[in-house]
Amino acid sequence: MLYKINEIGDEGLSLKVPLTAEWLKAECPDLDARLAPGGLTFRGRLQRSGDDVFLNGSLAGGLESVCARCLESARISLQLPVHVTFVPRDDDDDDDDDDDDATGKQAEGGVMRFDGDQIDLAPELREQILLAIPMSPLCRDNCAGLCSVCGGNRNRTACDCVARQAPAPTRLGAALGKLKM
Repeated sequence: MLYKINEIGDEGLSLKVPLTAEWLKAECPDLDARLAPGGLTFRGRLQRSGDDVFLNGSLAGGLESVCARCLESARISLQLPVHVTFVPRDDDDDDDDDDDDATGKQAEGGVMRFDGDQIDLAPELREQILLAIPMSPLCRDNCAGLCSVCGGNRNRTACDCVARQAPAPTRLGAALGKLKM
């Protein structure tokens, strides 16, 4: 996703970039998700202003992961605005800064620094995806999950395993339950 700055004309550069499964695997190797049918697409525009380049657009589509409760497929819909300003790295910028990533860019509140004559959109798109993925994706908000006794999917079949395993009330428990404090 490299774009040469000198190829961005006065009217800007319109972008429509579908993200592939290979890109997702390479850029987000630890992400436990795959592209949903329809995939992910970035649509936006690069616009130059002097030496700076502005990126405005949105990343839309979906991913599929495993539901944290029932282990069925969970769709994660994404509609993410992307607004970044790319600025050239100054000669006096500290090259040994610990915040720099492997590409020599540094993110600071929507600002990415770049070296040379091209910018790379991949780090920003990767960051947007990783920040949007829920830690515990669900197939639906009211997912009942798996039964802790029989392992059955309680979304498909109701079970009474937990109720059957509850200990029968004892005489002492019944007497304690009647106490008023």
